[in-house]
Amino acid sequence: AFTFIPSNRVIRWNRDDWGRDPFQPDPDMPGNYVMTSSMINGNGFQRGHIVASYDRVYSKEANEQTFYFSNISPMYEGFNLGAWNACERYVQEWGRSSGFCDTLYIVKGATIREGEYRKVGSCPTVPNYYFMALLCLKSNNYKSIGLLFKHENGYSKTQVCSIDYLERFTGIDFFCNIPDNVENAVESSYNPNKWSRLSNYKDLKK
Repeated sequence: AFTFIPSNRVIRWNRDDWGRDPFQPDPDMPGNYVMTSSMINGNGFQRGHIVASYDRVYSKEANEQTFYFSNISPMYEGFNLGAWNACERYVQEWGRSSGFCDTLYIVKGATIREGEYRKVGSCPTVPNYYFMALLCLKSNNYKSIGLLFKHENGYSKTQVCSIDYLERFTGIDFFCNIPDNVENAVESSYNPNKWSRLSNYKDLKK
């Protein structure tokens, strides 16, 4: 999970200034969970970011941490550079727009429950779905929306849904720290028209 607030809307670090391959093991991860580039690239996938590199450009250290393999998931090239990348850009637009939000809370991840992932060669778990859960706070008012992506080797169609639906689908309780009365209301309702660029996306009304 991460947030866009005024202090991290400012770009101070050029993410293209690496003098080496920036992908690296997470020093806090146990050795038996260590992943390598060859496990991903060698099985036909790209090293896909969960928290995007461009979401953490306010310092070199913050940007560097987005390249830890604990933040990397095997993604098909068409998916990583297609639907996932497009919605990453939308999130960055919203998060860096003070007119859209005071704070934007984002939870991104992949499905890991039985039947919602697969193994491909030596590659670590390959998710069948990825998701983004978004909660916008502006002038003490909240709005939320869920994005669900089927992980396919092409331009996967993004589907929009309520946070409640996304919680049922993933088994994860999002935004549990906001007051219950606010959480219940904001997570059960959503309006794609209030999120620029999402109005034409397929709506999961379930």
